Amino acid sequence: MVPATVVLAVLAATSPGARDTTFVVPEGVRIEIEHREGDIRVMGAASREARVVLDDDDGRIRVQSSGGTIRLGASPSGDGADLLIYLPEDVDVSVVGHEGDVTVAGVVRGAVAVRTADGDVEIDGAASVSVATLDGSVTVSNTGAATVSVTDGDVWLDQVAGAMSISGIDADIIVTNADTRAISVATVDGDVWYDGALHGDGSYSLSTHDGDVTFAVPENAGARISVSTFDGELVPSFPVQFQGGSVRGGEFTVGDGSAAVTLKSFDGDILLVRPGERTPDLDSEEPTK
Repeated sequence: MVPATVVLAVLAATSPGARDTTFVVPEGVRIEIEHREGDIRVMGAASREARVVLDDDDGRIRVQSSGGTIRLGASPSGDGADLLIYLPEDVDVSVVGHEGDVTVAGVVRGAVAVRTADGDVEIDGAASVSVATLDGSVTVSNTGAATVSVTDGDVWLDQVAGAMSISGIDADIIVTNADTRAISVATVDGDVWYDGALHGDGSYSLSTHDGDVTFAVPENAGARISVSTFDGELVPSFPVQFQGGSVRGGEFTVGDGSAAVTLKSFDGDILLVRPGERTPDLDSEEPTK
């Protein structure tokens, strides 16, 4: 628990009604940010001092401290304005945005959690990431373990090192340059793409109901690959030998068969490629060769 003297110091450093506020963040304190309407941008910095800037002449910044948590936001009159926040790079951060984009960058040693109703989310640099959004795309890069849930919006994870759990309803989900031993990806209406490490002790599960699944298999990898599609077919760019099944489903082994890979699509093809053979492009919604 943060000492009362620290809490008082934080509050004393905050000028009621200010639109540009600074205060010191003690080690071990968690930051919670909530802003109803407007963009939220959080930047990590190599300093214990935090700075909060509200882009609204009539709005007011709120800073409240309780125990080991500091809560930030804007008064109701400040809704609709953008919020810019600089924080120490090691803090754990929770962000709730109701309507507006959320960007978090440089919180390289802290955990980042973002929940938003309407707005895109972009996170670059974090020890771990958790994102849930109803209407908006999600981009995550240079982080540890990641959990992402979207309803309507595309997801792109790049250079994520750690376990991943990604789910969507109307969403393309693309994972590139990943270093993970455990990944579960599932979407209802959208394509799924994985191009990353394939560790021998790893488990890789990708599925979609209405869309294609693309999975990159390194030439020297070892994996037991199970594929299943109802109204599609397996499209490998290299020779494979089924141990049973057909072009719509079955199992085969590459290398020593050490990694476990499961690929499913109800209404779409399953494409097996080599790393870097094709490049995903969310803007055009079609991979490029």
